[in-house]
Amino acid sequence: MVDNFEIYKVELNLPNLIVTPQGSTLHFLYSNVQTESNNLLRLFQSPEIKNVIIDLSKVDYLDSIIINSIIRLLQHARQTGGQAVFCNTCDNMQNILQSIKLGTLWPLLDSQEEAVHYISMNS
Repeated sequence: MVDNFEIYKVELNLPNLIVTPQGSTLHFLYSNVQTESNNLLRLFQSPEIKNVIIDLSKVDYLDSIIINSIIRLLQHARQTGGQAVFCNTCDNMQNILQSIKLGTLWPLLDSQEEAVHYISMNS
C-alpha cells in the first residue's frame, strides 16, 4: 500500500511506480508540494521499484515546481538503470514537454498500458 498523496496519485505496479500529478502548484500549499515530492522520491528509492511512468491525464499545464519534482524521478530512474516514460499527455502538455526538451529525453506514450508494454520490452 502507498501512503495517501494529495498532489500525486501514486500506484504501484511492480516494478513500476505510476505517478499522476493532480494539478499545478497553484492548487496546493507550497509546503505540501515540497513534502509530498520528497516523500515520492523516497518511495521511488525502494529497491523493488525500478521504473517510473508519469501519467499526465489529469493536467493540461504544470508549473516548474511540479516539473522539477518529476525530473528528479526521471533522473533517478535513469541513474539506477530503470526506465522512465510519460503517458496520456494532452496537446498542450506535449508542447510544454517538447519546449523544455523533456519530450525528447523521455518517451511520450499514449496510455498507461502502452507505457507498461514499452517498459517491459525495453528493460
